Amino acid sequence: MTAARAAAAPALAAASGLALLASHPPLRWWALSFLAPALLLAALWLETGAAGEQGRRPRVFRLGLVAGASAFGPLLSWLILPAGVIGWGLLVGIQAVWMGVLAVLLRPALAWRSLPLVTAVLWTGVDAWRSIWPLNGFGWGAIAYAHVDGSWLLPSARLLGGRGITFLVVLIGAAAAVAIRMTVGAVQRREAGDLERDLDRRTRVPLSFLVAGLLASVLLTVEPPAEEGTLDVLAVQGNAVRHWELEEREGDPPLRITTALRDETLAAIERDGPPDLTVWPESSLDRDPFAPRGAPLAALADEAAKASGRLLTGASLDGPDPPTQRLIAALLLDDGFDEVDRYVKRRLVPFGEFIPFRTLLEWYPPLAQIPRDAQPAAEPQAMEVVDGVQAAVVICFETIFADIVRSNVLAGETPAQLVLSLTNDASFGDSAEPAQHLAQTQLRAVETGRWFVHAALSGSSAFVAPDGSVEQPTALFTVDSIRTEVPLVSGLTPYLAVGDVVGWATRIAVLLAAALVVHLTLRGRRADGDGG
Repeated sequence: MTAARAAAAPALAAASGLALLASHPPLRWWALSFLAPALLLAALWLETGAAGEQGRRPRVFRLGLVAGASAFGPLLSWLILPAGVIGWGLLVGIQAVWMGVLAVLLRPALAWRSLPLVTAVLWTGVDAWRSIWPLNGFGWGAIAYAHVDGSWLLPSARLLGGRGITFLVVLIGAAAAVAIRMTVGAVQRREAGDLERDLDRRTRVPLSFLVAGLLASVLLTVEPPAEEGTLDVLAVQGNAVRHWELEEREGDPPLRITTALRDETLAAIERDGPPDLTVWPESSLDRDPFAPRGAPLAALADEAAKASGRLLTGASLDGPDPPTQRLIAALLLDDGFDEVDRYVKRRLVPFGEFIPFRTLLEWYPPLAQIPRDAQPAAEPQAMEVVDGVQAAVVICFETIFADIVRSNVLAGETPAQLVLSLTNDASFGDSAEPAQHLAQTQLRAVETGRWFVHAALSGSSAFVAPDGSVEQPTALFTVDSIRTEVPLVSGLTPYLAVGDVVGWATRIAVLLAAALVVHLTLRGRRADGDGG
């Protein structure tokens, strides 16, 4: 029986990871996210019980690794195409280690009455830590992103941010798990006559946490700020060619893409007239348009900008040292190729836009795709895209960093009234990555109470409302355009006003829990030494 329990623990840990995986695109079974913490706790209970009977230390770290690998291995499988198996494996490994750390931190609390609360705090805190470390962090796969389509918890992000959603989901799932375990234990231990009293005593605390979590998920919400006026926005996507098809196509890929963007822009304007603002995605000008080699791209952007008036376009610019450095930017053009403002990306993707420790890693062939390191901007930035309209800009994976979005919205003299998200997801083919990326934009829209223009070079482009709903989504790898009167918002959500309080509080709690684990470990070793 003990051996069977020990064997079942890794299976439950794997099930925890799979529940987290299935809650995200492409399946989007968000209700399964409540099972992820419950199944992980069940795995830890089985392992600690079996270890006690076998007279050994519980191997909880490996259970966290199993849960993390089961979730993030398939979830990030789209990374294999551009980064190779080694790059994918390293990133998955880092996320799995974080889950292992979570399991270790939870072990001392497995018998505590406050376990549901502790689990919610530590799970959220570990998510918050992995979003900033190592390197720039990688918060992909957080529970909150699973709740952007149909979940009743989504509005709470205006008050608590995405981490608040994660906290509430884990609190509810963990409380349900503890209540079920207490009920089963009471049934096994007590005679029928004593069962009712024992159940009431043992389940009172976890049921209280369960009820508190459910009530908080409904009550902790506010309405989005009021809309004030509109801006006519045209968003254009121009890449219909997958990376593995490039060799089959003749011509210059950057020139072909910019030409497609120009043609689609002119066709849309001829059909419906000029908009207030046209938005081209990241990498629309994939050579520096101010350098001779980028002059043909600049000429195409000049035509589009003259027709549309104002054009915001993603561009790759030469850096201070052009042979080794570049800038990932968005240029605001006025009535032709006349730059009036620019945004430079602040948070870069390690091994995608720059190579840490490049001299030590140049032997790895996939890194040859990144010959130059992008240089980040140091400060938040906002721009006046048309007279009297402030906008925040984010590029590509910056949507995963709530602090970047929030600080850009607040960077101007007045808060940005909409957010322009420029991305290029072409490297990931027809995978779930574009849908997972769009889910990040949906959550950021709810947190900030702003409309987002999500312009993707190869799709899916869309307009995202402050309630997280998606309008006019485009198909992948099509040349297309979307257009609407985007409502403008000047007011602040509570989250936008105060920031990620839940994230910072739970990060501190993780540090305190780590100190407790270290203390208990050292005390246990001293006791073992004294006993020997």
